[in-house]
Amino acid sequence: MRMSLTIFKRLCLALLAFLPALSGPVHAQSCEALRAAQGQDQISIHCGGAPSAVFDANGHLWVAFVFEKHVYVSRSEDGGVTYSTPVQVNPVPEDAEFNGENRPKIIVAEDGTVMLSWTTKTSNQFTGEIRFSRSVDGGLRFESPRTINDDGLRTGHRFDSLFLTPSGKVYLTWINKRDMEATLARNEAYPGAAIYYTVSTDMGASFMPNVRVSHNSCECCRIAMAPHGQDNVAILWRQIFDDHIRDHAIAVLSPQGEVSELSRATVDDWYIDACPHHGPTMVSGAEAGQYHMSWFSAGNLHSGIHYARYDLASDTPSDIIKVDGTPGAGHPSLALHEGTLYLVWKGFDGMATPLQMMQSRDDGRSWSVPRTLMSTSQGSDHPLLITSPQGVFLSWSSEEHGYVFKELSND
Repeated sequence: MRMSLTIFKRLCLALLAFLPALSGPVHAQSCEALRAAQGQDQISIHCGGAPSAVFDANGHLWVAFVFEKHVYVSRSEDGGVTYSTPVQVNPVPEDAEFNGENRPKIIVAEDGTVMLSWTTKTSNQFTGEIRFSRSVDGGLRFESPRTINDDGLRTGHRFDSLFLTPSGKVYLTWINKRDMEATLARNEAYPGAAIYYTVSTDMGASFMPNVRVSHNSCECCRIAMAPHGQDNVAILWRQIFDDHIRDHAIAVLSPQGEVSELSRATVDDWYIDACPHHGPTMVSGAEAGQYHMSWFSAGNLHSGIHYARYDLASDTPSDIIKVDGTPGAGHPSLALHEGTLYLVWKGFDGMATPLQMMQSRDDGRSWSVPRTLMSTSQGSDHPLLITSPQGVFLSWSSEEHGYVFKELSND
């Protein structure tokens, strides 16, 4: 009996979804399984929205997620096999964002201070506030959340990113529409929004006044951050050029509020008057001032997911390659560990979403053939790569698999 092509495809997808169990440990439990066992959704990373993960100095894994208008934090001491009872961060419910581009962020300092930022929606008209909280007792209790944007306007403050430098400076960046509001009041056009940031030098106890990085950013893409020396950071974001082109810009920020090295990072020639919801990813390169970056574009010059190595000294990207140009591919994430670059992204084969990965061991000059890590035909989050001294790990959530935390560097 001849097997139909449709049945054959379904069998292949089923086998593909089973492959992770054969290639290494995957720690996951779907929310559906928890619901069936206990009769309702549980406050857990498997039922929570848009989890973010980070390792602390002792190798413990911390995960932040959203569940029913509260941000929660849970910890694992066995690499993601089991998790502690989630601790609620915000005692008063608020409409915290939880999606691929806009999720709670978590960092843990060497002294054990746990810090979180997130965006809370204040209306259905794309307005919001940048919120921050911290725990100084190892995650047992969290301080009352604070609003970090200091303009006092009911406008757009969204898509925050949180970063801790090697010297202990806490940077918080976000997309802000305060300048658009002022410009429109003068009956002048203002494409997009703006990038703002602030810095804390006392582990989140206080923050300096907000500083503008650039006018005319895209309104809805995540901001990538990487260290620049011990105190400064480099950020990469989608910027509007010539009113209609949405490519990327890069800049270096200091804890004194100084913005330098501001320049165009990608030249894709993407003409679009809309929000792509497709932010970039970036990690430090082998040389000072060099950064590995990956991004999505549908431009006239570059279309699909691309990779490049950017040099601040020359203001130019090099070794540009197309990673994946198939329809539906997107949302890359980069990591670097012991000289090896890891790049993961979501693909689409017409029926399911495979997570793809490739590696480079020569500073991005050449790459391995892409391979599939996992696959799902159901809804899924963006894949994120998490690094520690021990290796590189995949952090990913889906309806089918729940929250997956899987080591890639030894796979």
